[in-house]
Amino acid sequence: MKKTLLALALMGAASPALADSWLYAGVNYGSADYSGSSADSDGTYGLNIGTGILPFIGVEAGYWDLGKAQGSDLTTVYAAIKPSINVGPLEFYGKLGANKYDVGAGDHFKDDDGYDFMYGAGVEYTVLDGIPLGSLSLGLAYNHFGFDKLDANTYTLSATFHFL
Repeated sequence: MKKTLLALALMGAASPALADSWLYAGVNYGSADYSGSSADSDGTYGLNIGTGILPFIGVEAGYWDLGKAQGSDLTTVYAAIKPSINVGPLEFYGKLGANKYDVGAGDHFKDDDGYDFMYGAGVEYTVLDGIPLGSLSLGLAYNHFGFDKLDANTYTLSATFHFL
């Protein structure tokens, strides 16, 4: 009897940690470093939207303005799978997907667009839970976006609203 009660208690405590939001939207702001280029780091921002399709797996899409590298504007849109695990108010996640990039003509790079891989990782902490329509979390994230002639690595702060 004790084992059954313990198992039920653990399942009840674990179920909120396993449930992903049906829909979420977030904003990111930080800096981007460019490998494969002598360009200095620049400010970056991104927007994303996603959904949990299984308790530990979600899908996400987003847009990033990655700043300027040697006079060229860098932007990308991406789609990724997002495995995650919740431990209390903390969510740890990874991302793996593809990005469609656009490089504007500048001092060093020609106008270019194409497709490459992207990946990332991050952690979020739920700061407001049980507010109307969902919850709010703040986090830290790293994302890597591949381009033809360089790679962009972002280090950002994020705010995400998780709808019910």
